[in-house]
Amino acid sequence: MTQHKKLILVLLLLFSVLIATGCSSIVNKKNINLPLEKKYAISSFWNYTETPMAGLRAATIMESVLAQKNIHIISLIGGGDELTLSSTKSSFLEKKRANAKALGADYLIIGNVQEWRYKTGIDGEPVVSYGIKVINLEDNTTIFNGLGAKSAWGYKSISIVAQEIAKELTPQFVK
Repeated sequence: MTQHKKLILVLLLLFSVLIATGCSSIVNKKNINLPLEKKYAISSFWNYTETPMAGLRAATIMESVLAQKNIHIISLIGGGDELTLSSTKSSFLEKKRANAKALGADYLIIGNVQEWRYKTGIDGEPVVSYGIKVINLEDNTTIFNGLGAKSAWGYKSISIVAQEIAKELTPQFVK
């Protein structure tokens, strides 16, 4: 086999791997083990996109992924008007912290959505980007944060892409 044919074969192999995997990244995920026996509250995620209720969708997907891991979740996810009725993000989060403490939660999971859409064009690829934080309610410190972004091929839905991000972003829980 000539050098030219080997190069073409290697390039074709690399291209096929790239096509098969799609594009994704998880940024700033600290490796941390959170206690499984504690109570976690989850809030609606703040929506920075033009897609209505993307924050609520991302939060409920994260809630489901955590529930699959047998984590005690207290849902503070409200309706579609919950975020629009809040005057500021900080007042919204302060209210959620107080609600979580009143319900006996040890930690509060919050998040924000930066992208939640289908790309325009013939492929219509789903694109999702969101981040989560876990706040220790005892001292209001952020003990975990992570940001995930992913695009996929047109045959996947946005919710499947969001679920894949949630699974990758979820911190480790230990007994």
